[in-house]
Amino acid sequence: MALTDAEKARVREYLGYLSFASASSIQLGFPAATQPLFLLEQAMAGVLSAAEDVIRRLLYHLDDIEAQLSTARSRLRASKIDELTLNAGEIDALWKEQYRWACRLADALGAPINAYAERFRGVAGGGMNLRVIHDV
Repeated sequence: MALTDAEKARVREYLGYLSFASASSIQLGFPAATQPLFLLEQAMAGVLSAAEDVIRRLLYHLDDIEAQLSTARSRLRASKIDELTLNAGEIDALWKEQYRWACRLADALGAPINAYAERFRGVAGGGMNLRVIHDV
């Protein structure tokens, strides 16, 4: 059994890619900035059946962190409750943990995360370094 469309949508979300039809990939007459998306789509189409459980387990962990982020938001209003001091860095730590698991998902698929996605701002570095060789 291959990954479902819903699972593929979650993979795209967690790796920072848009979910849209290729017909809508033109914006104002120019191609949308989704060049590496085809790598992810090919990777998802070629997932071995033996590896599907690995992908689903990684999605489970990412869903769990997303739920923790949602509940952590409700604690933003207070820094201390009676004797309990809340962790001011909880949300940042959860974002970093989610990035770590997203990288594991990208590794499992052999596809890059979208380092330019807003969800990875301040965590992913925002680009790639390429080695330049000068022939003289």
